[in-house]
Amino acid sequence: MPDRVNSAHPPDLPVVGVLACRKQRANGTSYSRVNDVLTDSLLRYARVLPLVVPPDEAGAAALDDLDGLVLPGSGSFVHPRFTAGAGAETEGREYDTDRDAAALALLRRARELPDLPVLGSCRGMQEIGVAAGAALRDTEGAETAVHRFTPRPAGGDRWADAHPVHIRPGGLLAGLPGALAGTAVPVNSQHSQVVCALPDDVRVEAVAPDGVLEAISVGHPARYVLGIQWHFEQHTGDSALNRTILESFGRRCRLRREKRKSC
Repeated sequence: MPDRVNSAHPPDLPVVGVLACRKQRANGTSYSRVNDVLTDSLLRYARVLPLVVPPDEAGAAALDDLDGLVLPGSGSFVHPRFTAGAGAETEGREYDTDRDAAALALLRRARELPDLPVLGSCRGMQEIGVAAGAALRDTEGAETAVHRFTPRPAGGDRWADAHPVHIRPGGLLAGLPGALAGTAVPVNSQHSQVVCALPDDVRVEAVAPDGVLEAISVGHPARYVLGIQWHFEQHTGDSALNRTILESFGRRCRLRREKRKSC
């Protein structure tokens, strides 16, 4: 496990924007939230300094001065009005339209900064897909139990491995050290929607045995825009693949930082 950053002599770390969710307290006040497990994994394994980006479209202007962008998972769903299907809301689901609008604004700006690495997890992968013109659909039938993992007995680890993924050859993910194309790698799973109907510039990077898309990239090899359907920030120390993903993201962030500093 990499050592923690020494706060007495902090290195010159790349600064990475992490999109927050909009949450509301019972008293009506709202706040921006990013989970500690994600920021800790980014600092520990990617060796980048996370900066919380509030869920506001104006935050896209900050990307010029950042070295990377992370779109985390969330308990909320992308609102149907932002997707290609544009269906109705599903009763009982949590939505976060402030985050939806902010994510799409950030990804539009990121297209104008081709050296800016973008990494998404779960909802973040879905945002990357939607911004690129893909659609979302709900899991169906047997998919639901597989991809919204429920530990047995109740109260167990919801982030335990749920199913394997197969990494497709020739893509961004297969090119990472230790991410062997064609191998089956166990991952966690906590999602009820999947990305589908991909446009031409979106590449399938990994799939589950039932065909559900588990990782996508946009604009590879010119760009590093990687969406991962599982939560790579959970149990990262126990997963060589998750560590590889974060380490590779950190390397691309350092390249951008060096380029920005040289200008």
